[in-house]
Order: sequence, then structure tokens, then C-alpha cells
Amino acid sequence: MTQSTMARSLSRSIQGVCALSLLAGCGSSSSGVIGTGGNSAGSGGATGVAGRTGTAGTTGAGGATGTAGTTGAGAGGGGAAGATATGGVSGTGGSIGGNTGGATGNGGACPGGGWVPGPDQTILLAWGGVNRQYVVHVPAGYTGTTRVPLMLVIHGAHNTPALVRGWSQMNPVSDQNGFIIAYPAGLDCWNAGGILPGCTAAADDVGFLKAVVGDVESHACIDQKRVYATGISNGSIMAQYMGCQAADIFAAVGGVSGGVGRCSPSRPLSVFYVHGTADTTVPYSAAQPNVTGWANRDGCTGSPVQTYSMGSTTCVTYETCTAGVQVEFCTVTGMGHCWPEDTRCGPQPGFGVTDFKASPMMWDFFSRHPLP
Repeated sequence: MTQSTMARSLSRSIQGVCALSLLAGCGSSSSGVIGTGGNSAGSGGATGVAGRTGTAGTTGAGGATGTAGTTGAGAGGGGAAGATATGGVSGTGGSIGGNTGGATGNGGACPGGGWVPGPDQTILLAWGGVNRQYVVHVPAGYTGTTRVPLMLVIHGAHNTPALVRGWSQMNPVSDQNGFIIAYPAGLDCWNAGGILPGCTAAADDVGFLKAVVGDVESHACIDQKRVYATGISNGSIMAQYMGCQAADIFAAVGGVSGGVGRCSPSRPLSVFYVHGTADTTVPYSAAQPNVTGWANRDGCTGSPVQTYSMGSTTCVTYETCTAGVQVEFCTVTGMGHCWPEDTRCGPQPGFGVTDFKASPMMWDFFSRHPLP
């Protein structure tokens, strides 16, 4: 596929974000050419794992660790290439059995012989008859003896885990605060109750992301009351949709530049959302309806209060909501369709913002909101 063809494909996909999310005011895409991101080689390895309440997966065949992935070649949303994919490919996890239902607490011992800190690893996971994968980052201070939080960071349409890892700069936040990150890989885009035009997505990405959580828990000592999801663009929609569909698993959700549509979570849910005023892919006019939707679902009363104001960015928080949840909304003046950490965002100089770091603030918000 030529670069011009890929760019047109992204444009058609992003034009469908508003229809999928039921948000107003979406415009045409100004995204750049999409890269293929890092990929990894290697085959089977560890024994397959159980779903959260399902039966165990089948054992993957033994094999050597794969070689390091290659560097991503370009970025969606006008961004630049992602960081080089590191680490080999771990063995397949086997099919996840049965229902991957919600968390039931932190009973039982931590997995023995589990993951240790080191280069990010690509983990293979059979789900829905398809070999899927995710990239995992284990923080430097992880010991495997104390339960730690888990955060899913989800890429956008036609993007890769390597790209969102580079844009978000979430790994350093993980190392500083001791939580594990999983960067799941979509088949192309994400099925958040619907599929964007020009996209390919799985029939059940909700089930796949639940399976990722279950697979991580089989290899690492995870605090099941502190599992979170965030993402950018189509990944932001998917992260928030997981809150709609699996509020028994995800304690809080967030996102950058992409809101969810119809949503009926099983409980009030804390949400952290960021959007740039110069976004021409998912226009800023779509941001407030998304935030207001969450405030209404959460039974928030009164007006939001300003909780942050510095340089390009102002954040307001709905603080008086049901069950003590909060909804925080950060407006980044002059930023395009970008994660605020990313200085390479296009389509023209100045669209990337460096004076506001969304990822540390997002983690701070999440850390205050465990599952009830």
C-alpha cells in the first residue's frame, strides 16, 4: 500500500469517529502517513492462562525468545515514528477459556516465576480464533511480591503499541510509580461498539482486552482493584468504552482526543480526559459533550471547579459526583490531534505541546480512584 493510500484510509476512518461516538462537530482528518510500527518475531513459549473466571488456556509450544522488533516507520495523527520495539516475543498464552468476568478481589498468592523488570516484551495471546498480541512494560522496581496497579494504554486507528508508547511517554511514569503497562495491539482499529469506516477490527475487542488483563494477572502480581485504561483517538474511545462495558474490572478510565457515545456503566466511574483546541481530526467541539456525558452518568452536581492552570493547559474537575467519583477535563490550547507529551505532532509546527505532561497527571488521577 502506498503512503498516499494509507493517508486516505486514515482520513476515511477518522471521519467516522463522530458517527461512532455520537459526538457533534467532527471535521476531516489532517493526519499524516501511518507507519507500521515495530513488529517482533518468535514463537510459542509459556503455558496458556485462564480467563478471569474461565478455564485455563492450552499450553503453547516451547520455543526460543524472539528477536527485537523493528522501528516504527511513521505516525498517525501527523506524528512521527514510534520508538523502536524492544525485547523478544514471548510464547503464546493459549486460548482464554470461558467467561472473562470481573475482578473478584486479590485473594491467593502472587504468581511464582513471573515477569521481572527488563526490556519491554511482546506477548502473544490467542483470542477469538486469532493470534493477538500486546506489549508489556514491567517497571524497574517491580519485585513480584507486592501487588501493583495495571494500566492499559491503547493506540489509535491504524497505529501500533510502539507509536502510543512513544507518544505517551508512559514508561517513565510507570518506572517512577511502580505500575505495569500493557499496550494491546488492535487488528488495525478497535471495535468500541462499532467499527470506524476504512478500518478492520475484531468482532469482540472488549473480550480481548479483558483477556489481556487476565493474562497479565497470570504472570504478574496485580492489584485487581487498581486496573485502568487510557488511549488516544480510537484508543481513547476504546478505553472509555471498556469503562462502559467492564466497570467491574476497570477502576477508572481516561483518554486523549476521542470520546465515547452511548454508554451505561454498571457503576459511577472516574474519568480523566484531555483534548486540544487545534485538533482538526476530532474537533475540540466534540470534547465538552463527551465530558458532560460522563458527568451526567456519574450523577455529578454543580459546576466543575478549576484544578489546574499553567501555560497552555487548564483543567476543571467535577468533584461532587455519586460514590465519590470525579470527572476531570483538561483543555490544551493550540494542541492538535496529539498526546501532550509528543513534540513531533503535526500537521504544522506548534501543534505539539511540551509545557503540559498529561501522563503523570493522568496516573495521579487514576491512583486516587481504586475500585470501590
